[in-house]
Amino acid sequence: MTADYLTKSFAQARDDSHAYDDIPADESPTFHEIRALGAWLYEQQGFEQEYIQGLMGHADVKMTEHYQAGHGDDEVVYMKVKADLKV
Repeated sequence: MTADYLTKSFAQARDDSHAYDDIPADESPTFHEIRALGAWLYEQQGFEQEYIQGLMGHADVKMTEHYQAGHGDDEVVYMKVKADLKV
């Protein structure tokens, strides 16, 4: 197993799903972006940093905080979209 195995496998599964075919390839979410968002969501739900740190497998809480940075309202540019589902 290589150091980037999980990252590459996630990208392959993401691309195979065709869920992001309508956006440029360089804007598709990465494994680490999804992982960071998860850490931030746990923080927003009031989970303790030590708990989130354990989930993330970080030895240092500063790394967990690094992952959580950049997800607040000031940092995120939201885009309105439609579901476009035909049920």
